[in-house]
Amino acid sequence: MYDLMIYDFDGNGQDIVSFGNQASIVETRIYNRIKPIHFGVNYHKTPLQFKLVFGAMRALDRYELENISLWLTGHQDYQWLSIDQQDLEHVQFRCLITQLTPLTHGWLPVAFEAMVICDCPYAYGYPFEKQYQIGNATSILFRNESSVREYVKPVLTFKPLAGTKSLRIVNYSDNNRTFQLSNIPSSEVCVFIDNGNGIIQDTKNGYNLYDGFNLNFFRLVQGDNHLIVSGSGTLTIAGRLFHNVAA
Repeated sequence: MYDLMIYDFDGNGQDIVSFGNQASIVETRIYNRIKPIHFGVNYHKTPLQFKLVFGAMRALDRYELENISLWLTGHQDYQWLSIDQQDLEHVQFRCLITQLTPLTHGWLPVAFEAMVICDCPYAYGYPFEKQYQIGNATSILFRNESSVREYVKPVLTFKPLAGTKSLRIVNYSDNNRTFQLSNIPSSEVCVFIDNGNGIIQDTKNGYNLYDGFNLNFFRLVQGDNHLIVSGSGTLTIAGRLFHNVAA
């Protein structure tokens, strides 16, 4: 609407921001030992934040400044930010703009400097949703194309066929980790599993499903995930992948 584009304006440009995988090595070095006693690596989960400078090809009046400010600031929850640039067209940032400052040229406002704070160290891919018709032991190869080694915890939806009492998913790419839900009370249920937030519910009839759950929420490792799914019905896997693109 306002022909806004990313700017490098009068010395105000984009920050150089590191990738979201800052690490601390946890180890101890002792006397007369060349190699350390290594305990592991702690990866910091500091949210990604960066400065974004953008503007128009013309001066903006105060009414336009007011509308742009209303559009970008004052939100109570994170918003999706897309940047129309060829190497960023596959990702979105889930963020809040915490500070917005107009930049002027000859006393006329033509650009903005914004402080962008994201909800995590990474950008997100666009939503995916894949549906599978499941039999007694259905093999699925799910490709997690995230560019980070974090687990992706998608949302599962399962609609069982008549007579189906359980859903079992074994991920052989994740040390045979098994998600299992037993004692499904009826085929007239719609099982909703939010693995990221630890929620299992029947969205149709309100049955309590936790009693038959083995407490292993489903997750995807980076790369190929070889799954074996047991239980008859329709399984949907939905979510977003992570991309470590800095800013």
